[in-house]
Amino acid sequence: MSSSSFSSAISSKKKKSEFLEKYDVFLSFRGEDTHDTFASYLYAALSANKILTFMDCQLEGGDEISSTLRKRIKESKIWVIIFSQNFGSSTWCLNELVHILECKKRNEQTTVLPIFYGIDPSTIRKQEGSYGVAFADLKNILQTEWTRGASMEKPECKLVEKIVENISLKLTKYLSKENSLRSHLIGIEEKIHEIELLLSIGSTNVRIIGIWGMGGIGKTTLASAVYQRLSYCHFEGRYFVWNVREEYARHGPNHLRKKLLSELLNDEAILRMDTPFVISPFILDRLKRKKVLAVLDDVDNSIHLDALVEGYNQLASGSRIIVTSRNKRVLKKVADDIYKVERLNQNESLELFHLHAFRKNISQAIDDEMVLGVTSYANGNPLALKVLGSFLCSRIEKDWESALKKLKRIPNPEIQDVLRISYEGLDDQGIKDTFLDIACLFNSTFSRDIALSILDDGNSFVNIEISVLIVKSLIESNEDPVDNLLWMHDLIRQMGRAIVRDEHIQSSNCSRLCDAKAFRNAIENRMGTTAVKLISLDMSEIKENVNLCRGAFSNMHNLQILKIYCCDDIGISEFVKVYTDNIAGHEFKLSTPKGLDPYLSDKLRYFQWDFYPLNSLPSKFNPQNLVQLVLRGSRVEKLWNYKVQPLPLLRMIDLSYSKFLTQLPDLSQAQKLESINLEGCTSFVQVFSSLQNLDKLTYLNLNGCSKLRDFFRKASKSTGQLELGGCLNLDKFPEILEPMEPLTYLELNETGIKELPESIENPVSLKVLYIEGCKELESLPNSLCNLKNLVLLDLGLCSTLQKLPPLPPFLLILKLDECERLKYIPELPSLLFSLSARCCTSLEYISNWRDPSSQDVNTLDHKFFYGDVDFDGCEKLDQNIRNSILDVKRPVLQVLLRTNTTVPNSHDFLYPGVQTQKMLLGGSSDKISRITIEIQTFRPYCNNLLSHATCIGYERHKRGHHVSLCLEDKLNLLDYKTIGDGDVRLYQHHGSALVDNMVFSDHVFMCYATEPGPTSLGCSFSYTF
Repeated sequence: MSSSSFSSAISSKKKKSEFLEKYDVFLSFRGEDTHDTFASYLYAALSANKILTFMDCQLEGGDEISSTLRKRIKESKIWVIIFSQNFGSSTWCLNELVHILECKKRNEQTTVLPIFYGIDPSTIRKQEGSYGVAFADLKNILQTEWTRGASMEKPECKLVEKIVENISLKLTKYLSKENSLRSHLIGIEEKIHEIELLLSIGSTNVRIIGIWGMGGIGKTTLASAVYQRLSYCHFEGRYFVWNVREEYARHGPNHLRKKLLSELLNDEAILRMDTPFVISPFILDRLKRKKVLAVLDDVDNSIHLDALVEGYNQLASGSRIIVTSRNKRVLKKVADDIYKVERLNQNESLELFHLHAFRKNISQAIDDEMVLGVTSYANGNPLALKVLGSFLCSRIEKDWESALKKLKRIPNPEIQDVLRISYEGLDDQGIKDTFLDIACLFNSTFSRDIALSILDDGNSFVNIEISVLIVKSLIESNEDPVDNLLWMHDLIRQMGRAIVRDEHIQSSNCSRLCDAKAFRNAIENRMGTTAVKLISLDMSEIKENVNLCRGAFSNMHNLQILKIYCCDDIGISEFVKVYTDNIAGHEFKLSTPKGLDPYLSDKLRYFQWDFYPLNSLPSKFNPQNLVQLVLRGSRVEKLWNYKVQPLPLLRMIDLSYSKFLTQLPDLSQAQKLESINLEGCTSFVQVFSSLQNLDKLTYLNLNGCSKLRDFFRKASKSTGQLELGGCLNLDKFPEILEPMEPLTYLELNETGIKELPESIENPVSLKVLYIEGCKELESLPNSLCNLKNLVLLDLGLCSTLQKLPPLPPFLLILKLDECERLKYIPELPSLLFSLSARCCTSLEYISNWRDPSSQDVNTLDHKFFYGDVDFDGCEKLDQNIRNSILDVKRPVLQVLLRTNTTVPNSHDFLYPGVQTQKMLLGGSSDKISRITIEIQTFRPYCNNLLSHATCIGYERHKRGHHVSLCLEDKLNLLDYKTIGDGDVRLYQHHGSALVDNMVFSDHVFMCYATEPGPTSLGCSFSYTF
């Protein structure tokens, strides 16, 4: 989103929230008793203190008094009720009072302050009759400090002064849900609600809630917001202990505890008490009688926390303690629940960054990509967004560009200082080493298992050290016991690498090299020592030629990780481009003009070298400790000359785009090998049968091995994902002699395969089968229908395919595009959600489309819910079939109606038509190249609107005439808001498009789409063709 359009959204949102909570104070009084005296004095004093106060005399003539008053009452934060002699005799006053009490019940954040002017509170308690209920509800309010404090025994001026002082105090603590939060605390409202649920304010037990997360993520802000919202409404005593970690170090535990007790009990004498470390029974007895709320901010040590919460279980019923920490283990010991503060999403990040970077200058023109670059760098961390936004505020675009380049190299010190606290808090050097190793080694998500296999050499405690890093918020975990994925926030990773660079500057004998300059000094001048254990170099940082001397690694006898990589986190298509550029233009200038010494550390566990320049690994390299080998885009022809190498730890090989590789060595000794990637190895010709016996091999990628001619005679029993796309010389798929569970994904696109064996039914767990572009394939075996787990079958561009076998019963997606000889489709499964048969020019008939049962619908795998029904170009398709597509009982529509899932958000239908209706818009339709139809929906009048559907017919007159049809959903941001919160929500628009210049008959396009969000109040959709 551009900065200007986003500014408009922010501005619009602010305007829409201005009407909320217009007044600070609402005065309720009997006019004939106090209008010209006490009420006027109080109003004047409040106004003088800039406290926005409403008096009913402010109503303009002609207003409907009752409805206007109700609105003013609802808009106020504090209601001051002045009970006087004749207050109870006024129906108007009593109705006003009843409405105030109703508003109070709906919103506990508000405050009622009763003042007794010339009347005893007991008089009100004894009221009877029709207004007795209202006064009965008031009894609890009468127990406040105002019951006796607002007495006319004092001079009125003193009483007014005391009231104004008290109201000022309450207003400073009052947290406006609509304004204060939404104006500068982005994305916090839902988090507050979740914390409130954990606090369970209504229960009588004592609860401790922990708030946990990385540095700068907003723990203190969240705790402060909850504290302000709750402390003055529900608790008799309250205290927020800021920065316990620093205060504890500065003053010690005794001072901090006495300060906490003094504030909770409102007794300064406690500060002067020379008490021992243990809390006295007398103080504990006092705490038992007072319901309190305490927040302990930034606690990083269990001993510190124990000292502060000692005796917490003896607090008065309903008391609450909130503790914030980066260390989850600190919280686990005492907390009833722990809330993890998550990162801001993209829209929240943009909004918070905009608030600090542009402020009032909403028209400042900054390139969208730069704004997104900064928010991407911050990766949802509020502190980083605020700091960077404030730094870039009012700067010109060139300064932004320079700042972004600098950030990639040198992290912002203000952000890094906050994050580094977590690292400095690690009290074990082994844990610090593991953190720095992970920061240097992994650029994206990684599995815990892989990290352990690489980093644990048998003499360390990496597993427990990773657990410590997780609880201290330096690593995040998905807590899934199956894949157990871990990741490190980009800012924390950058902090770790900055520490490594600083160590190199301070000492030439450092154990890690992850900086291009440090690497160059060590490699070109043979300055590497036995201290070096890890090298991590991003080749994109190399700006000049680097020539590795022959003995570059000879002295690094303890080297365990060697990672020379190119843009480690890019996708395969981007890598192919970089690979092409490198081979052609030598963009990354890292060379070995004299080769390398035959020696390479035998302790090496991770070896990655993108564009490896030699034709084999060093001759004396012993890979016995190797866990992963990654040589993407290398010039290697073969890995080593030995027939068999002991590879007891090897788990992954990636030689993708090594275009000179002809074969793999014998890997029969690599019994732990799980993954082999040879994609794009265009000279690769043979796969050794030894791979069949690797019981843990689950991934084999041979895509693009165009010369591969010899494959297994029988398929491996263990492989879960097998990719053979683009193996043009492969004309036969191996037999699968017995049922096998692991294989779930099989890709045979653009191979020379002419047929599949009947044994294709044996991979019983197969879910996805791609056979696209197999131009020699004429038929498929009937046994295909026995694949009961198959949900996606792609046969597109199989131009010689003439018939289909019975289809698998639970198939969801079938692709048959450009199967030009296909005339007949057998009975379609009842749950088939997507069928694409574009340009099947011979297709005439579909046997049947079974109706789905409710039981079938409930078994759907919703992650496969996408696609369309497309018969574009099927001009021979039977007319009855065309008509049945529109039948309301049609299976796809039945699936859409019966499922509760929010996915898919669209479904499209395209088929040849026989009748079209011309649309005339002010002239000849031949002159119209673009038509836009806008349909606006307004939820207040369409409460049952769940989706929208569109049907467009178009006619072609000239052979070869190009037709482009585009359908888009465009949200009008200024009119798009959510119910109840006044917020502007941003949704990604959905669009679908058809571009065709091959078919020449009339066609009909239909689209079904759900609304963008469940709470939308107004939006607009634009259709263009």
